[in-house]
Amino acid sequence: YELTQQMQRALRWAWPRSEAGIYAEIKKLEPAGLATAVEEEVGNRTRTRYEITEAGREAARAWLRTEPAEPRVELEILLRLFLADLGAQDDLRRALDVTRRQVAEQLRSLGEMLEQYAGDGAPFPDRAHLNVLFMHFSATRLTHLLDWCDTVEAELDTWSTTAGVGTTARIRKLLDRTRDQHRDAVARAGTVEDGR
Repeated sequence: YELTQQMQRALRWAWPRSEAGIYAEIKKLEPAGLATAVEEEVGNRTRTRYEITEAGREAARAWLRTEPAEPRVELEILLRLFLADLGAQDDLRRALDVTRRQVAEQLRSLGEMLEQYAGDGAPFPDRAHLNVLFMHFSATRLTHLLDWCDTVEAELDTWSTTAGVGTTARIRKLLDRTRDQHRDAVARAGTVEDGR
């Protein structure tokens, strides 16, 4: 339960999984020798408490030495934008509104965690150096998504339909700005590849 709570509290920002999926993965750890499991009585219920083994710690250390998977983005609003020419403007506008509400709720939740770390009662204070960097990424991503929703809506306001609009003057300016950002990012990535 505590691990699931921690997954829902923090890791959902980077590695979202259903509660059932988390429990299914946890149950695989003991047979693999990566954790021990102890049944405990809690009130009228029994729960299983898992504790990592030394083999589990070594498996985690070994995994940390591997290369991470390629970054992926899964945002349904992007899929809906991609297919928006099959629907109406109001469909896309409603999807943007829902996305903004979802982002606002995530920002509220993240804000609570940020305030905990800003005060004296920070959970896991010995991990603040890691957790704050994690939260910084999450806040930046959510803020960027809100800005992007505003950009899409501003464009949508100038269209009479979602189909066949083509390259407007505003879209051309956005394309040029995006190309400049891309060039800057490629240059930064090139210095990373060169080891600088």
